[in-house]
Amino acid sequence: MGYLSFFCRAESTVSTSNSLTPSPSFSSSSTTTTSKKQNNKEKEKPIKIQHFHYSDLEAATNGFSERKLLGEGSHGYVYKAVMVSSSSSFASAPEFIISNNEVDNEIDILSKIQSNNSKLPNWGRRVRLALQTAKEIDTLHSSTPPVIHRDIKSANVLIDRNFNARLAEVQCEQPNNSLYTFTGNLILQNQTLPVSPNQLLLRGCSLRNTEYIVGVVIFTGHETKVMMNAMNVPSKRSTLERKLDKLILTLFATLFVMCFIGAVGSAVFVNKKYFYLHLESSEEGGAQFDPRNRFLVFLLTMFTLITLYSTIIPISLYVSIEMIKFIQSTQFINKDLHMYHLETNTPALARTSNLNEELGQVEYIFSDKTGTLTRNLMEFFKCSIGGEVYGTGVTEIERGIAERSGKKIEENISSNAVREKGFNFDDPRLMRGAWRNEPNPDNCKEFFRCLAICHTVLPEGDESPEKIKYQAASPDEAALVIAAKNFGFFFYRFKQLHCFLLRTPTMIYVRESHVEKMGKIQDVPYEILNVLEFNSTRKRQSVVCRYPDGRLVLYCKGADTVIYERLADGNNDIKKVTREHLEQFGSSGLRTLCLAYKELHPDVYESWNEKFIQAKSSLRDRERKLDEVAELIEHDLILIGSTAIEDKLQEGVPACIETLKRAGIKIWVLTGDKIETAINIGYACNLINNEMKQFIISSETDAIREVEERGDQIEIARFMKEEVKKELKSCLEEAQSYFSSLSGPKLALVIDGKCLMYALDPSLRVMLLNLSLNCHAVVCCRVSPLQKAQVTSLVKKGAQKITLSIGDGANDVSMIQAAHVGVGISGLEGMQAVMASDFAIAQFRYLADLLLVHGRWSYLRICKVVTYFFYKNLTFTLTQFWFTFQAGFSGQRFYDDWFQSLYNVIFTALPVIIVGLFDKDVSASLSKKYPELYMEGIRNVFFKWRVVAIWAFFSLYQSLIFYYFVSSSSLSGKNSAGKTFGLWDVSTMAFTCVVVTVNLRLLMICNSITRWHYISVGGSILAWFIFIFLYSGISTPYDRQVSFSLHSEAGNLIIPR
Repeated sequence: MGYLSFFCRAESTVSTSNSLTPSPSFSSSSTTTTSKKQNNKEKEKPIKIQHFHYSDLEAATNGFSERKLLGEGSHGYVYKAVMVSSSSSFASAPEFIISNNEVDNEIDILSKIQSNNSKLPNWGRRVRLALQTAKEIDTLHSSTPPVIHRDIKSANVLIDRNFNARLAEVQCEQPNNSLYTFTGNLILQNQTLPVSPNQLLLRGCSLRNTEYIVGVVIFTGHETKVMMNAMNVPSKRSTLERKLDKLILTLFATLFVMCFIGAVGSAVFVNKKYFYLHLESSEEGGAQFDPRNRFLVFLLTMFTLITLYSTIIPISLYVSIEMIKFIQSTQFINKDLHMYHLETNTPALARTSNLNEELGQVEYIFSDKTGTLTRNLMEFFKCSIGGEVYGTGVTEIERGIAERSGKKIEENISSNAVREKGFNFDDPRLMRGAWRNEPNPDNCKEFFRCLAICHTVLPEGDESPEKIKYQAASPDEAALVIAAKNFGFFFYRFKQLHCFLLRTPTMIYVRESHVEKMGKIQDVPYEILNVLEFNSTRKRQSVVCRYPDGRLVLYCKGADTVIYERLADGNNDIKKVTREHLEQFGSSGLRTLCLAYKELHPDVYESWNEKFIQAKSSLRDRERKLDEVAELIEHDLILIGSTAIEDKLQEGVPACIETLKRAGIKIWVLTGDKIETAINIGYACNLINNEMKQFIISSETDAIREVEERGDQIEIARFMKEEVKKELKSCLEEAQSYFSSLSGPKLALVIDGKCLMYALDPSLRVMLLNLSLNCHAVVCCRVSPLQKAQVTSLVKKGAQKITLSIGDGANDVSMIQAAHVGVGISGLEGMQAVMASDFAIAQFRYLADLLLVHGRWSYLRICKVVTYFFYKNLTFTLTQFWFTFQAGFSGQRFYDDWFQSLYNVIFTALPVIIVGLFDKDVSASLSKKYPELYMEGIRNVFFKWRVVAIWAFFSLYQSLIFYYFVSSSSLSGKNSAGKTFGLWDVSTMAFTCVVVTVNLRLLMICNSITRWHYISVGGSILAWFIFIFLYSGISTPYDRQVSFSLHSEAGNLIIPR
């Protein structure tokens, strides 16, 4: 193996031998010797390390030319070279980069075969492995750009049973940040094997339930998917920040006006009658005051005043706001124990600090249902098999419906009822093999087998019904497999027949009870040939399996809409009855799926499987091609029945929604459930009540079904668009009549996905928006992830309202990113929603604290910080502006440079930050007790132009008082030295008035004052006096007096309020 350090091209075939005479090269004429085995053991001879002289290396590489440079290896630079004597190519590294000891040690390590086998391979096999590996390294060196293998050692060379190097080529997509998609191929032994996310182990993940693996590193470093996701959510800016930008532009306009006035005044002021000022002299006045060129005077003065009045632009405002928001997020939101979920040990998480105040202005909330409003803890509750309903339980929704109608439901629980996590089913007709006595036992058997086979669940732990655990992609799948187990079809083992679950089949083992005769248990292996996985577009999952007797069967489960479209003709009675059962289940708030199957002819399957393999191996549009291939086999299905799974509401959801409604927030629920399920969930969580007038726009009407049965897609689209338009117009007219009447009822809109698709058409979306904005609650059913985002954007852009989206799964990501504020719930559907969100919480009820407490406080605080910054900077700058009139528009500064530099940094910096962190008008408990206070943020009460104008008025009159009162009272005044007050004396007194007033003014606008307010305000004022006391003692070019005389004069001034 040591030769691998030098040889990069080896085409020869070397016969096996037990000993080799080391030589500097191998060629096609290489000779081999053989020796006899001694006691069936092979004696290894030490490999002599071949050294090359530096001059030979230099000559072979043309003086280490850059044209020969392959790249940088682990110990130095790697060059491609040819020895003239042997015509053998090798890669080398110059001696001045690596020492001989390092080379010797590296080659010595490579020379030792690290094998787990009890018997080491003979030397001939070792040489063959070395040559095979060298050939592949040469392929890497010949690629563009050249690739350097930085970790060549025997442990990294995989061999097969025939002691051949297991060399393969991996083709895959470019590095990207999509954690849940991967497209690639593995070319191994002239076979192309497709690689999907199922074979991809992400950085930071742990592999379970396997002893060892053989892996290939695909992406490294910053190209790994995890690292490419290690970035912030796409930056969003709050509405208040965008309004702040307009305010800054207004200040720039004000700055220009002030400078223009001063520049015009300067051009008018300079005149020849002021000859004694020598304005035309280049030594005294310079060109800036030359009366002979007033336009130049105007321009120069303009630029001078821009520098002088630049303090009107609050540059430090953005720094202060970012600091305040960061502390609000990390110390207040993230550490709020009221939003800490003890069961999952999950605190709230602010993933961005840009949108804190946006939380205080939300008017529309778009919420997913499953896992967001509900617990996402699925329990198998009821089912329909062959037109017969099974399950006697009563759901929370059914109890709520009964209470609203004044009825009382008593639930009779059987003494033999089975209770298990994921299984809350009670019906003795199916339990313990009693299903064999039902009128439709064959349907029951197919139903249970479909549950046990059609899934991607992995079993863990002991192979016993009591101890086994299932790892599933979703709680729904786990609940269905658990149900199959309790019905006597126990899926207990999953076995991969080969390393790659790609072309080769997989075996699953199901322990079936009561199939042949009562009491008999048999373990049945099913060969899984193909899995057509579920996604939000297909809304179904299929599995092709081979029975032990050779039969090929396709099992399919999915949403009722997609399954019914693919059913074979016939059995109309069962289809009709099952559809009625689905509506009953939906009315009870249950999640439904339909189950179907079909037997496949081997020839049909083989023909289809070739297309499936081709689509599976495609590097481009693999998902689309797989969907197209699935359509070729998922048809003419036979309906088995349907399942009904209960997902209970989270704790505190109804109370939270009621509180948010009182706060003036409108809540929309966007779900993929049936329309009956969604309506009843709306009732259960107080989103909809009996006093509301409901507008229901559904595609489940007799007229639409009649058109759909004809199968003409163009006619269906035209007819549905006209029907949706008619319904929208009718509902909008009725809604406007209710809206004009003050005593009219509150309105609720319910619309399903098919109708929503047409309602979002550009010609109808305005009508949909107007109708929706007149409703207090909106429920969208059977919607896709794209439709969720479209509805969110419709309100965000069309109504110009602040929106918030909240969800827990990957299908909510687009909706979360489309809203002004995205909130992810860290639940059982993975972390996709959290990673795409701006804020993350564990339960929906925490939304009340996030909005009504932290959102409202942040909005109030940021508004005060912005308006106060505007006030204090404008006040300071206007005093300088008034002095310009008295200074002949000369551009003479009124304040000392240090005063201007430290005004925003020290003398007024800390108090405004304290206000931004601790100010609050009411406590957290009162904020939730009286949620109506939140409407101030929705109406943007604290940051309107009227509010800005009031603060501007304060700055205007206070700056006038500061300047003219101080300057006029100092005309005849004298200091302790008997001298009249000069410019710096008057400006110091005026600056003292500004510092004291703006700091005390801040205390006046605070809703709550703590010791930190007193410390910050008092400390800022004290800092000014300490500074001027020390600064007045420094010798400067200006005639400054002692600070005591200045401050005694300033103390006589009245501080305006």
